[in-house]
Amino acid sequence: MYCGGCLRDNALVAALRKLGHQALMVPLYLPLTLDEEDQSAGTPVFFGGINVYLQQKTALFRGAPGWLHDLFSSRRLLTWAAGRRRRPGRRTWGS
Repeated sequence: MYCGGCLRDNALVAALRKLGHQALMVPLYLPLTLDEEDQSAGTPVFFGGINVYLQQKTALFRGAPGWLHDLFSSRRLLTWAAGRRRRPGRRTWGS
């Protein structure tokens, strides 16, 4: 976790649901890694973080077949990648 945004958003959705509101939490790039109950459970990741990265960095991957994009967007692979994440270096900021 870098900023605590996931924890804050997760707590907000839980509180809204407790008050009787319908709230949907959609993870954007990677599944959330939380110490509490995940309010986005069962919701697919909107953009697969691995796909987004590979499409930005390599032109070859942009034209890859759909099954390969599906493979790199699988929840199991994204969860594995989320567990291995590290803070990006300054050279990649803003690119």
